[in-house]
Amino acid sequence: MTEASITARIAALQEMSLGEIRGEFEKVFGKPSLSRNRKVLVKRIAEKIQADAATPEALPAPLAKPTLTVRFERKGGKKTGGKTKGRPKAKAATQGKETATKPRPAGQRDPRLPKVGTTITREWHGKKYLVRVLDDGFEYDGKPFRSLSGLARHISGQIINGYGFFGLLAKEGKKN
Repeated sequence: MTEASITARIAALQEMSLGEIRGEFEKVFGKPSLSRNRKVLVKRIAEKIQADAATPEALPAPLAKPTLTVRFERKGGKKTGGKTKGRPKAKAATQGKETATKPRPAGQRDPRLPKVGTTITREWHGKKYLVRVLDDGFEYDGKPFRSLSGLARHISGQIINGYGFFGLLAKEGKKN
């Protein structure tokens, strides 16, 4: 295509209606335009016409690059010793360390809880809440609750630590 014919074709775009420009877009790009912006369409068509004229048509289409798939296997099929990268396994990370909370034998009460029959008081948004400690949970307003966290959620409407909400957590640095 000659320089004069390219210029004439782009100049003709300026005289076309929006429908004709959208038809030209489909002819040039091979798909319909989603845009209805006249300036954008004219600009994209002009750029495509100029790019097509600049590339020689004699060049063959690019060939697809071959892909190579290789499967790696360990020698002997076993993992060798030495340092491993990545996150250490949980077992190795906790070896030799004491956990913050030790698991209790079944049936043993949490030592943070007051004695059965004790009433825990908490003031929240100007209202006083009285919670009675039961052998198998807690009672508030005549309703049983299995956990302090469930009770704290009922009162506050938030997911919250029940021991912290009722002030039963030991302060950091303080020993009982």
